[in-house]
Amino acid sequence: MNIFYETIEKFNDFKSRINIKIDQLMPEFSLLDNIINSYSNVLDEKSKLENEQFIKIKEKLELVKQQIEDKRSAIIKLEPLIINFQDTYKKNSLNIELKYLSQKAYIRIKEEELKNYLLEYEVKLKEKAEIDLKKEEINQEITSLKNKIDKKCFEYIGEVSGKNIENLKSGILSISEKFIKLPVIDKEINSDYLKTEEYLNSLSEYKEAYNKMYSFMSEVFEEIQKFINESNVENILPDLLLMQDELKKKYNDFDRIELEANKIADFLNLKESYEQVLLDAEKELENISKLINQDEELLALKTEIENYIEHNG
Repeated sequence: MNIFYETIEKFNDFKSRINIKIDQLMPEFSLLDNIINSYSNVLDEKSKLENEQFIKIKEKLELVKQQIEDKRSAIIKLEPLIINFQDTYKKNSLNIELKYLSQKAYIRIKEEELKNYLLEYEVKLKEKAEIDLKKEEINQEITSLKNKIDKKCFEYIGEVSGKNIENLKSGILSISEKFIKLPVIDKEINSDYLKTEEYLNSLSEYKEAYNKMYSFMSEVFEEIQKFINESNVENILPDLLLMQDELKKKYNDFDRIELEANKIADFLNLKESYEQVLLDAEKELENISKLINQDEELLALKTEIENYIEHNG
């Protein structure tokens, strides 16, 4: 029950009980008063002082009168407390009412903010779905480019270890067969060894064998150089660089839309915060309506009134 109505009800109950007790005393008071008046009409002052019956009735009348006055006084003394309580309640209730109205206005603002946020929330959800799809497409393109780079490398390795090696082996085999079939190969030899004493003093058979092997190795080196030239990794670098540039672009595109996705995610994550702010505001509104029953000043006055009633009831 509201603190105001509960206290006023207790006061009214107290006042009713007191008035009932006064009403119960009034017949006795009237009777005694009439008896005293009757005695006064037949007795002089001296007789009044000497008449024990008159004195007892008069004392009883005074006692009843005092009881009535005490009870009336109990109500009169309590009334200022009740008036103070009513004025305090009115004043504090008005302050609380202003808080209540202010909080309701605040809630309307937060409801509008949440409404606008939710409208934008739906838009951002669609944007997020589009971005997620785009990210998936870019990831697929990145994977495809990586596969192309790997494929290019495997093709290079396969070509070098396959066709180029076979060409090299075939070339060396052809050179070998040529030198095996021909006893001497007439080929210019550019070797410092020809100027040494060892070579100059050697037998003609040794010289022929050396010249033949030197010529053979010269042609083998030429064949190897041809293999190296054909296998040069720089031959495939232009293709790899193009793929690299395209891959960089894809990574940049992914980073850009990832940044957009993060911003959207941050916005979507605000939903709970917006809802919580409104929920807290609504709870605060409920608490404000209960503040009047928790007002310390009113509670102190209520306790004072209840204590007074308890001791004077």
